Amino acid sequence: MRTLMFLILIVLLILPVAARAEKMLVAVIDLEAKGVSKIVSSAVTDIIRSEMVKTGLFTVVERSQMSEILKEQGFQMTGCTDQSCAVQLGKLLSAQKILVGEINRVGQALMITVRIVDVEKGSSDFAANEKSPTEDDVDKAAMAITKSLAENIVQGNQDYFTPKKTAGGYYTRALFPGWAQFYTDHDTKGYVYMGSFMLATGFAAFTYLNYADAAKAYDAVPGGADQSEFDKKFKAKKDAAGMFVGAAGIMGAVFLVNWIDVLLFSKPDSSNKTAFGGQHNYVAFNAGYLLHDPRPEKAMRVSCGIRF
Repeated sequence: MRTLMFLILIVLLILPVAARAEKMLVAVIDLEAKGVSKIVSSAVTDIIRSEMVKTGLFTVVERSQMSEILKEQGFQMTGCTDQSCAVQLGKLLSAQKILVGEINRVGQALMITVRIVDVEKGSSDFAANEKSPTEDDVDKAAMAITKSLAENIVQGNQDYFTPKKTAGGYYTRALFPGWAQFYTDHDTKGYVYMGSFMLATGFAAFTYLNYADAAKAYDAVPGGADQSEFDKKFKAKKDAAGMFVGAAGIMGAVFLVNWIDVLLFSKPDSSNKTAFGGQHNYVAFNAGYLLHDPRPEKAMRVSCGIRF
């Protein structure tokens, strides 16, 4: 029984992590240096990598992690700038998007060109370039091109970044307090309900184990023992049982309040029959992102349709 309780607690600790959507995995290959030093191209690559992380929308493969994986596979990343090589590299890294490109010197100016390669499709989705007047301004150009690339990835993968919310997904998640609130972007309430339920469950598990020990101690009292010993052990068992019932009641109360919130207060915005994409949608609400410094912001796009 102790092992079962331990496993339940482990699941409760893991589930909040699973409740959050997994970010798209992106890898950035070192830009090919043409007319510039390797130091400059590496610096620009690192800026792009860092800016992709700052958007908060992607998981970016670190340079050291990339080198380690490719070393184990015997793959040489040097000179990997064409599309087929990028796709092969992306598959080895389990990445969904690969950023490849080059940095050229044009007189005193530097031109940064980067392409987004979709690993699954094996094709280039988008290309962007940014010009830097001098090497001193190359960081600004790298930030600008990263913003353009990130926006394109999001806009070209709306289903990934803003998955359609369904009634089934919403109510199924409500089985674990807080998860449905996260699903509808009520994060504060999600943390409150999920944290309260986890604490209540942990307390209930503790009180049950305490009751089990008290019951075992009561059963172990020898038949010839004094009545006072029986009474003492019985009282300890009764108190432990009462505490367990109280803890279970707290769990039930949190679960009940969570469902009241789910049914009445935490449904998606404009929670009418069209909120979950019903058959008579005349107004659709789609979440999206506006990418700008220092952090992206969620935005709501409203589209109207008239059925004749």
